Amino acid sequence: MMPLDAKIAERLTTALAEGPQQTIAALNTLFCAVDGVRTVTWLATAPDYSVTHRIGTSDAEHFPLGGFDPIDDSAWNRRIFGDKRPVLGDDVPGMAAFIPETDQLVAMGYGATGCFPIVIAGAVRGTVNVLGDAGLFTPATLARITALLPLAALVFTFEGISDR
Repeated sequence: MMPLDAKIAERLTTALAEGPQQTIAALNTLFCAVDGVRTVTWLATAPDYSVTHRIGTSDAEHFPLGGFDPIDDSAWNRRIFGDKRPVLGDDVPGMAAFIPETDQLVAMGYGATGCFPIVIAGAVRGTVNVLGDAGLFTPATLARITALLPLAALVFTFEGISDR
């Protein structure tokens, strides 16, 4: 058994050689191939752990690169940076428990969001965030997303990726 399809491995190898945005684009294709995942965004943690900022997206029109969110004592930040565990909102109330912008996401047609911390050597380097319809996070879907996270961690090894 091959742990990674040869064509996918070739695409990722090429993307890694080209740079972080090409790698994010290749990984967005894999995440969006998971049943029910409609959009992927990527947040990087600033080296001083003061803010996160968007470094990648599969939907630049609605989720443009840039912008900063403070790392504060919110429920989202406590889960991601304190517990180093994913935020899973599989319906609107679940999203609203962690995501202040839930109303905006619902207006865009989303009913579920998952934010998965990328932890390297004990430090949260960023998150991969997926959006889709309510009920997205079945055990099978979570398993497929989780299987991609080690590959996603490669994005956070590019020099300067977390700089503001």
